Amino acid sequence: MLTLDDRLNGVLALISNAGVDRLIVLGNGHHMIDVPNAVAHLTGYRSISPVALAIEADGRRRILAPVDDEDAVADIGWESCFTRDIRRDIGVFTGAGRIAIVGLPDAPRPLVEAFLASSTASEMDEPFYAATAVKTFDELAHAKRATAIAEQGYQRLLAIAQPGIRECDLAVEVNLYMRECGANDSFLMLNCGPRQDAVMPSSERVIERGDLLLCELSPSVAGQFTQICRTVCIGPAADSASNKYPLLVAAMHEGIARVKPGARVGDVCCAIDDSLSDAGYGQYSRPPFIRRRGHGLGCGSIAPGDVSVDNDTRLESGMLFMVHPNQFLPETGYMMCGEPVICTQDGFEILTEQKSALASTEG
Repeated sequence: MLTLDDRLNGVLALISNAGVDRLIVLGNGHHMIDVPNAVAHLTGYRSISPVALAIEADGRRRILAPVDDEDAVADIGWESCFTRDIRRDIGVFTGAGRIAIVGLPDAPRPLVEAFLASSTASEMDEPFYAATAVKTFDELAHAKRATAIAEQGYQRLLAIAQPGIRECDLAVEVNLYMRECGANDSFLMLNCGPRQDAVMPSSERVIERGDLLLCELSPSVAGQFTQICRTVCIGPAADSASNKYPLLVAAMHEGIARVKPGARVGDVCCAIDDSLSDAGYGQYSRPPFIRRRGHGLGCGSIAPGDVSVDNDTRLESGMLFMVHPNQFLPETGYMMCGEPVICTQDGFEILTEQKSALASTEG
């Protein structure tokens, strides 16, 4: 069972092999489902603003954090110093020697400029995330809890979605409910219409009978996100949706069936594409209609990355990611289904209790 200490030991081996004296890790204070956060990845600490870590080749670990985060930093047990202006103090914190850097592309521009003015460093993002791609035991436990919360949120949505409610009001209600259930954060996409081109952020549009509701529920527990994708008919399901939605579900399971250690992530996407192409929708299974069939789940590492045909990453036991063959079909418009999946030693584990199926607010 992988722990944060195991991950840190892997980073120490990485910098030792690279002949580096010190690894600087920058965090931007953002905590998103599909953007990596190296600071959270190494510490579990979700900063309120930009922060920097220093990991010495001899194992010493330091953190430069905002003063308002003093209590949160104390919980992780690192040697710490605090600042009201990280740009001012980053040069002193970084020090001299052979330095590598992670997080530079996602850091705020003023912090990047301050760092580059004080130090010369080689970027190490790719080997860093490759060496730390597998989730810890705690992260997987948090993902399972977050998935249960997502399913609770979805049941709440089914109970209250009805004609006359605005999309934005429904989205707020579901988000708040997931917070009540234990989510520390959530990312939610929800929109409705008789025929849609994509899932979108909620608007003030009033939900109408006959709409297809698209939803992507992504709560996190202790900073670890998960996601489920669902489609709901407002009122009885139209024949077109009832007939075509199973194609998406079948394609999703074709992709998930390819998940095992050593498998190429791109082949998961290819299995989904092939399934829909065999059903006659090959032209809709590539850009501009589709870009990816899933993605990693942050906010630490987002390995194994996008479930796209060009992703050559090899799956490892303990990787967590989303598989969602969300698809535009000419008969129905855009529809969604998707489940969070863990690659296991023997294959895969789907985290949801209730798998994707077309739902209706009238049963």
